[in-house]
Amino acid sequence: MTPALSTLAWPAARLGEALQRLAHHSGMPGRPVSRMPVPDAPLRRGEHPIGPWIESAATFLGFEAEPIGTRYAELPHLLRRAGPALVRLPGEGEPEVLVLLGARRGRLRVLTPLSRVESIEWKSLHGALCQELETPLRPSVDALLEQAQVPARRRDQVRTLLLGERLGTLWLDVGWLLRLPPGRAFRTQLQQARIPGQLALLIAAHVTQYTLGLLAWWLIGKGLLMGRVDRGWLLAWAMLLLTQVPVQMLAQWLSARLSIRGGGLLKQRLLAGALRMDVEQVRGQGAGQLLGRVLEAEAFETLALNGGLAGLLALIELLFAGVVLAVGAGPVPALLLLGWTALTLVGGWRCIQSRQRWNASRVSMTNDLIERMVGHRTRLAQESRERWHEGEDEALEHYQRVSEHLDRREVLLTGLMPRGWLLLGVLGLSLSLALGNGSPVALAVGVGGVLLAYRAFSRLVVGLSALAESGSAWKQLAGLFHAASRTEEAALPVLSAPLPARVEAREGNTVPLRPGMASRAEPEVLLEAQNLVFRYQERGEPVLRGCDLRVHRGEHLLLEGPSGGGKSTLGALLAGLRQPQAGLLLLHGLDRRTLGPDRWRNGVVAAPQFHENHVFSGTLAFNLLMSREWPPRPEDLELATAICQELGLGELLERMPAGIMQIVGETGWQLSHGERSRLFIARALIQQADLLVLDESFAALDPETLRRCYQCVAARVPSLLVIAHP
Repeated sequence: MTPALSTLAWPAARLGEALQRLAHHSGMPGRPVSRMPVPDAPLRRGEHPIGPWIESAATFLGFEAEPIGTRYAELPHLLRRAGPALVRLPGEGEPEVLVLLGARRGRLRVLTPLSRVESIEWKSLHGALCQELETPLRPSVDALLEQAQVPARRRDQVRTLLLGERLGTLWLDVGWLLRLPPGRAFRTQLQQARIPGQLALLIAAHVTQYTLGLLAWWLIGKGLLMGRVDRGWLLAWAMLLLTQVPVQMLAQWLSARLSIRGGGLLKQRLLAGALRMDVEQVRGQGAGQLLGRVLEAEAFETLALNGGLAGLLALIELLFAGVVLAVGAGPVPALLLLGWTALTLVGGWRCIQSRQRWNASRVSMTNDLIERMVGHRTRLAQESRERWHEGEDEALEHYQRVSEHLDRREVLLTGLMPRGWLLLGVLGLSLSLALGNGSPVALAVGVGGVLLAYRAFSRLVVGLSALAESGSAWKQLAGLFHAASRTEEAALPVLSAPLPARVEAREGNTVPLRPGMASRAEPEVLLEAQNLVFRYQERGEPVLRGCDLRVHRGEHLLLEGPSGGGKSTLGALLAGLRQPQAGLLLLHGLDRRTLGPDRWRNGVVAAPQFHENHVFSGTLAFNLLMSREWPPRPEDLELATAICQELGLGELLERMPAGIMQIVGETGWQLSHGERSRLFIARALIQQADLLVLDESFAALDPETLRRCYQCVAARVPSLLVIAHP
């Protein structure tokens, strides 16, 4: 690393300040904090990886720090486009980070520890990041250049090409990109992406384009009507028309850019909402409703963005048409245009309401159809033939009524409103002529204004129709959109303390489900619950009330109780899948707010019941290593294979043609009930948590397989809680 870069880098002790300064200079509002996160001494000395701390510190401050990397050959492109970002500079000892604001005029803008913004050449940063890779190859490359007698003025370029050929596929971990989380206010995300500025520029370009067009036709029309058309008039007319071309190209480019960037932000928001939806809300919906949301997402993005832009630009055209009519034909046609525009907007709003009722009926029928298809075999076996189609005729009749109502509204909107304006506009011109404004110029301008408004109405009704469809889709997506804002307060980023030494497990402890349950008071308490209360929204009485539990490190507990008594609910509370309405829940003596959701779930892992777990359509390795980075490292695959062997899945791996990389899931290799149960156990074991909660995981296993699986689990987890029926 060059001394120049070292003077611009931030030390590890000021990483929290560097993150906050970078966000401030990038225009990203953060969360107000009472104290700045500061790395501890081992991290400052470089004894621990810096990445997890930066990511958790960014979350604590209200941002996201996404690790970025690239291949050697693509590093120049990444450096020119990265920002705001933190770049880890190579070197031994204390970590140093370069705060990168972005690129301007071919140079990188860097924020220094003195809060000054300086520019550096991207080649200097490229050389610092790649020095360790390039140094062993430089002597041989220079010798080759000398032997080939490459001219000195071209040696740097040829050397770069040769190094890129040899190192092009090597992966480099560059640093972290800083961005707003998808759950932040959507208006803030739009402002951060500069969407309002680009929208204003699009409107300005569209207004300029129309102004140039009107000036061109006013110029040629005035010349023709006055009989004064000469070469100068024609040249001015041609110049105005030619000037419209680049302006129109700019408007189209801005429109496409807005659609792409706005659509990207919307997709991120919906994806984040899908991952943060309330568990009970998801469980209470049918497969048809969830499928309908997936299908409506793409339609909403396309129709909302395109329809909104089309409607906005059509209103601008109507404004120009109103000005033309007012100036050329008098106030009567302009007032008629204003009234017809208001009537069109009212018709569009009613069409949106009709579309929403139609969409609700359609989604209800889709949900009912899918639910009937899923339970078709049960229906054939248990329901009499005479009752198979009960309710279907009524649903179809209701769907037909709302469809006919929607069709009438859309025909009136798309057919009557534009053509009705032509008749109304001609009537307004006639009234204006009757009132004395009857010059040829006024008549020509009035006809042009009527035709301009007709074209605008044609575009407006198309935009309103698209907005009507997107409005109906929005009712399906609103839950996903708003669920993205369901965030938990981030914990102060600190390195996890080393786990206490594992003590010998105590087997055979059976804990009945009742208020006041607790294990023997011993040191090294791993998890403690006091007076927990939890109720489901649809129930008045709480499922858990006054529930106490204490789990020591090394304990193996068996939780028994009748069906519906709250065993699974307690397991979900311990694993952080649900939040108690009251009570205290501590892990290593710290609550969830202090640890944060990620560190809590790293400490307690649950394998839910069979019907709440899932085998995804993918490789067996993918289903096992969902808690690890992907693609997997060789040691991750070795760990997954070893656990599968210990759980008795070795014969399954031998039968699979591709072994652990065999496709499994709904459309792949079919697993038996017991094999799926052991897959779920292996998936939880690979996460290597302090406490493992197994909910009915042993119910589908024979005694010999159960003994083998329990021995595997007991050897690999410090503490265990098994939920089972008596």
